[in-house]
Amino acid sequence: MSLTITELPHKEQALFRTALKLYEVKQFKKGLKTCDQILKKVANHGETLAVKGMFLAHLDRKEEAYEMIKRGIDISPASSISWHVYGIVCRFDENYAEAAKCYEEALKADSENATILRELAQLYTQLRQYQKAVEVRTRILKINPDTPQYWLGLAVAHQMTGRNDLALNVISTHEHIVLDEGSPFKANNSNYRCDVSELLMYKNWVMELTGDYQMALDNLKEIRPRITDITAWKEQKAKLLLKLDRKEAAASAYQELIERNPDSNTYICGYLSCNGLDIGRAEDRDAVLEIVRGLQQQFPASSALKFLPLTFCDGDDFVKEADKLAKYALRKGIPSLFTSMKTLYENKTKGETLGRLVEGYASQLRDTKRFDDSSEDEPSSVSTWCTFYLAQHADYYGNHERALQLMETAISASPDTVDLYMVKARILKHAGDIGGARDVMDFGRQKDLNDRFINTKTVKYMLHNNEVDEAEKNMVLFVRDDASHKIQEIVETQTIWYMRERGHAYRRLGDIGRALKHFHQVLDSFKTYHNDQYDFHTYSIRKFTARAYVDILEWEDRVFEHPMYVDSAVSAIGCYVELHDRKAAGAPFEPVPVEEPKKPLTRNGASKSGQHNLAAGVGEAKPAAVDADPNGAAFVNAPSHLESALAFVEVLEKSVGSQAETHVTAFEVHLRMKKYFLALKSINLLRAIEADHPALVPMVVRINAALDADASFAAPMKAALKGQLAKAFGEVSIAATVGGHDTLLPFALAGARGLVSLGGGERVAQAKEMVMQAAAERFGESRTLENLVAARDLLAKSGASESERSAFAAEARKVFPLATCF
Repeated sequence: MSLTITELPHKEQALFRTALKLYEVKQFKKGLKTCDQILKKVANHGETLAVKGMFLAHLDRKEEAYEMIKRGIDISPASSISWHVYGIVCRFDENYAEAAKCYEEALKADSENATILRELAQLYTQLRQYQKAVEVRTRILKINPDTPQYWLGLAVAHQMTGRNDLALNVISTHEHIVLDEGSPFKANNSNYRCDVSELLMYKNWVMELTGDYQMALDNLKEIRPRITDITAWKEQKAKLLLKLDRKEAAASAYQELIERNPDSNTYICGYLSCNGLDIGRAEDRDAVLEIVRGLQQQFPASSALKFLPLTFCDGDDFVKEADKLAKYALRKGIPSLFTSMKTLYENKTKGETLGRLVEGYASQLRDTKRFDDSSEDEPSSVSTWCTFYLAQHADYYGNHERALQLMETAISASPDTVDLYMVKARILKHAGDIGGARDVMDFGRQKDLNDRFINTKTVKYMLHNNEVDEAEKNMVLFVRDDASHKIQEIVETQTIWYMRERGHAYRRLGDIGRALKHFHQVLDSFKTYHNDQYDFHTYSIRKFTARAYVDILEWEDRVFEHPMYVDSAVSAIGCYVELHDRKAAGAPFEPVPVEEPKKPLTRNGASKSGQHNLAAGVGEAKPAAVDADPNGAAFVNAPSHLESALAFVEVLEKSVGSQAETHVTAFEVHLRMKKYFLALKSINLLRAIEADHPALVPMVVRINAALDADASFAAPMKAALKGQLAKAFGEVSIAATVGGHDTLLPFALAGARGLVSLGGGERVAQAKEMVMQAAAERFGESRTLENLVAARDLLAKSGASESERSAFAAEARKVFPLATCF
């Protein structure tokens, strides 16, 4: 029979409570010793064993910790303390689902424990189980109805389930606890005015969400004296007036907001809506333009008002508005003019018009040193910025030779302007001269060694050129001097662009282990972003910032959609698939060994031999921290590469299931794992997104071939799968699909990949023949640098000879004459 804490001897009871206090102040070693003292006297006390396991977990003795906790639970299965401890450790290990189960068990023994209930509500929110969060928070509120964070937390939970009416009812019922003049909350809160303001604005937002806009507007007027966030109040007022169709009053409110911030597109579009106008409607464009021009006169410094007409105007109106903006930016010497205009180039007519316009400026400045509508000579810098724009314009349309000629002209006129070298480097990169781009960017960097931005751009270009060590030297220049380990500092500060580019560089160099290591660093950073929200489930409610908190929850729901995450996950999956294929082919990848320094390096950055330690900080003579796995051996030696890849596939399917690349990537993993129904699901989802995707038919052919070759797969299931494929696609072949799209290079590349994956001498030869023609003129604009580089890599996989690769490179250089990457 197990003992509870109350059944322990008096001295051991005191020690147990001391252990709990030591945990709260993070004195884990002392807490462990205290638990051992208790267990010497009462060896089988389940709650003490569980608490001891909690201390072991925080001392990185995880395996021992879980064993100890489970032993404690076996002894005291009805103890809320043991289950609570188990939940804490699971939560510490970010296993939130298991932690929630433990808390539920703890509540069976102690249903009124507010701490357990509060933490369980946090876990349900983390797991997005909002209905369960509502139930738990309702129980908390019954226990302690006078604590603001409890009822505000319940209101937010109701909102997240879509029950805004219940959220409003909770706030209205309990807000007096905070708002009453004599409330204890006011007396003990130095931030009272701001807290009240946030609470009232949140309540008003919930009113709006219920759909009763008039009630929300009346309430907004009532609470005005107690609001500290005046801008938010004015925005809410304008929005509510517009929703109530009180357009004149709404226009006045938006006018007032524009006066506060004339560069807000939200305010400008709101003001236009008040006049019954929509930028997207062609019949409204003249009226919209008239209003925008009126606003331009009122707010001549507004960049948003200058640019907005370009998004909806065309013809002479577009030329007139573009002329005003371009001349203003050229005279001001704004380097980002082309970047700002680039979105307009999606409309071919607008892009060509902008090019002709600036060409005209350049001609006028060459002939008369002034614009045709000006009576004064322009500074020589205006001509330089015109040339600068035209170079980027030419680069956009793939005319790299002309772009570089223009950049040389601009640089000769202003050799100390760093922006010119940056754009020249970008043009060389687009032209395929990665080494030249890196050299130009580095030359520009040396023009201003204190410019952090161009330093990071140089690092990025060095990594594009696979110069990992040289990139590291430049990267650490701007890491704080007192960092004990500079590369580790970059990881800890979550510099994800660097980790991702470094991963791609190692992958191109063939070092899959290090590539995986850096891709995992990126992916772990996003996992940290997601897990870090946990503390905000209580902090934001306690601080009354419920509006911002709801935004956090919504942002966190989209965090794995970020392009950096998707790219790194797809790349990591590709690395794992390659490791699996190499192992299956009998040629497993061996991690690149790390050279051990002969002398230990110290944190002052130098060894006794005088060699600089790039990964060291300065100022201390202590051994620098050492990366336990610098070559990524742990990833290379993972028990199952496909299981490792599958973990990322599942995240991608959940977060970016609307993207075609997700299902192409998922198919590669599912097919190799012989999960044919999941592979078929990937095919069907890809087809639903893009019925004519280049990879679709090769995927169908490959799964059919895999089913034919797998004798161990149940015949009825095989027949069912093949029947579904036949019904959906009929008889398909890679050769026919490629032939039917003989002017589109992506189809030829996808077909070649499929044939190489199928294997066999005849298929691989057919793939090689397809790829050898990748630079053929019939492929037209689809012969992008990215596609031709992919073709180059496919040639290597298809066993092309050196002479064949040289022949392909010669043809590719006809498309990209400046390229050095073939």
